[in-house]
Amino acid sequence: MEIHEIFPQPVYQSKLERELTKSELNAMDKFRPRGPLPKTLRYSTRQSKEHYVLETKELKNLKEDLNKMVVDYFEKVVCTSNSIFPHITQSWLNYTESQQFLHRHCHQNSFVSGVFYPSADKKFDKIKFFREGYERLQLQHEKYNLYNSTSWTFPVETGDVVLFPSHLIHEVSHKKGTNLRVSLAFNVFFKGQLGSNASLTELVLI
Repeated sequence: MEIHEIFPQPVYQSKLERELTKSELNAMDKFRPRGPLPKTLRYSTRQSKEHYVLETKELKNLKEDLNKMVVDYFEKVVCTSNSIFPHITQSWLNYTESQQFLHRHCHQNSFVSGVFYPSADKKFDKIKFFREGYERLQLQHEKYNLYNSTSWTFPVETGDVVLFPSHLIHEVSHKKGTNLRVSLAFNVFFKGQLGSNASLTELVLI
């Protein structure tokens, strides 16, 4: 008997192979929103008002490092013969304190999404992904595996980078621990040519 695993969803995990500079850390702290949250939002992750943080001069080198991993993802996972090249579009910072969370969501108008963790503790911090749709029948499972799981959780720590298809639904559950979890999220699209002129399927993205 053989079980074939077909149509899996890729979650790419890597690590920034250097320490962040003082200038980079200061920039990330500068983007952190200050002041009390409204009572209705006190359990929500705080987000930077700047939504293109990787375009700032202080984070230029970090963007280059992350973009190398994006290219590696495309080479190892997408494996396309199309003349396209990926590039990071929007990028923003999330600051999560004890008991705060980030609701389930996916990233629209994006092909691949990523998260870099400038500050996280593997004992407490995780990213959780969900299978799309609902189970037709809800069965109790003696043990979980790739076929019957509806969610999958990855612990994360400082320096980790996670890349995944933008349509994958994910969340940050209510945070445990007292450390400040800082994550830099970003979206990726590509430039180049799809299809062909002769077959009337050509699409040029610039």
